[in-house]
Order: sequence, then C-alpha cells, then structure tokens
Amino acid sequence: MVIRSVPRYRSSTTMRKRGDPMRILILASVCLAAGCGAAEEKAADAPAAAASMGAGQWETSFETTAFRSTDGKTPLIKAAVGEKATSSACLAAGSESKPEPAVLVGPAYKCTYQPGSYIKSGRLNAQLNCTRDGKGPINISLSGTSTADTLDATAETTSFLAGDGDFTMKQKILAKRTGPTCQAPAAADGNSTDASASASANANAG
Repeated sequence: MVIRSVPRYRSSTTMRKRGDPMRILILASVCLAAGCGAAEEKAADAPAAAASMGAGQWETSFETTAFRSTDGKTPLIKAAVGEKATSSACLAAGSESKPEPAVLVGPAYKCTYQPGSYIKSGRLNAQLNCTRDGKGPINISLSGTSTADTLDATAETTSFLAGDGDFTMKQKILAKRTGPTCQAPAAADGNSTDASASASANANAG
C-alpha cells in the first residue's frame, strides 16, 4: 500500500491564481483614482476659454519691437525699439466683433476696418486703414487671440504717405479689460459724455 504525502503548503502559483481577482480589483481602484486626479489636474491647468473681447473699459499696452524709415526721410512718428506706451479706451456693448479701433491701436490713429477683418471666437485677424495727424494712408495689420478679459496680439504698421516720412513698425500688444462699464471722458466744456454711445458710433462708422 502506497501512501501519498500531502504538501503542507499550497503552491505559490495556486495562491496567485486565487488572489489575482482581488489584486486586479485593488490595482484597478488605484489606477482609477490616479486617473481622476490627473483629470482634475488637467482641468485646473487648462487655459481660459477663448472668447470675443467683452464690452467695457480696456487698458492696452504697446511695445515697439521693430521700427525703421522706408523712404530714408525722417519718419512721420517718433519711435524706438523697446519703447512702451499705454492707453485706455471703451469697447461698447454690441461692438465686440468690431471694437473701437482705439482699443487695438491707441487713440493717435483714426481708422476704419477693411473687408475681411475677423474678430470672433477668440481670434483676431484685422486690417485697418488709418490716418495719423491727418496724414495717411497708414495700413495696420493685427493678428492674435483673446478672451473676454484679455488680448494678446501683434501689429504691423506700414505708411504710404503722399509726402516724406514713410515708416514700417511692429508692435506687441497686450490688453486687459479693467471694468464692465466704460469710463465717461470729459468733454471740452468739462461735462462728461456717454463713452459707450460715442464708441458705438465710431465703431459703426468703421
């Protein structure tokens, strides 16, 4: 009669097989938790959604990155690489797709939008026909991105004057909305005027 010995311990292979479902469940839970954490981090790090510029008062800063005369004469304007300037202007409600040009290029230029200009859904691609101190034409091409409260763009300006002083210039433009309502500028008689109405009229004229 042969008596077979019974092993005191179960094989490690058998134990792994029996323990695998629980182990898989634990690992799946850990991976799921890690995935949720990663998703939350991505959501927190996501940039602000692109949108049209919001109505209100805007502060715009300009930095000259390139400037030169194109006719060898004294340029119409004085500028230097690295020079910075800041201005404030109103973007009237209802004119978000065609802001008052002063918001984009400053108050020194008087401009109208050219056909094909596009300012919508966080994208800016506009061409302006301008004059400065009554002289022109001066063409300004703008491209960049925006949110309801910010603008990040570049401007390329080229003049085609009847006389001397032609120039070309590039600028970095950063703007931010400082308030949802426009500041009323002081009129010549010292009284305030309706900034929104004024800006809307100018934008529609463009």
